[in-house]
Amino acid sequence: MAFENSAVHDMILEYLARLPQDHTPVKAGILERSVMRAIAPKKLFPNPDDEFTDPKIGPNDSIIMNYSQIARWNRARDLDVYEESIIVCKIRGGGYMIMNGHHRWAGALLASVPRVRISITNNI
Repeated sequence: MAFENSAVHDMILEYLARLPQDHTPVKAGILERSVMRAIAPKKLFPNPDDEFTDPKIGPNDSIIMNYSQIARWNRARDLDVYEESIIVCKIRGGGYMIMNGHHRWAGALLASVPRVRISITNNI
């Protein structure tokens, strides 16, 4: 069943509501793509066109909880929160939209980690 955990459901709805109205992907410059390696998860937005945000499909709560535990464990040991970067694209209204890594992002938010690794793509 999608959106089993109401805290996760509320969090996703909150971030979708904060998504800039004009969230058209724009190209990030080479300097930005090469320098920007980590960001606060609160500055990322879920992709409204991804099945992760579809209430009929939605996120998998057990996957999010697992990623949250991994994030806490790694953070306690001064390791990167996740081995794999969250793939994002720059959006016109400001910020970055998640292209791949929604469950990791939600896990990082639940774990209250300060930064997650990102990789900015211009595949728009």
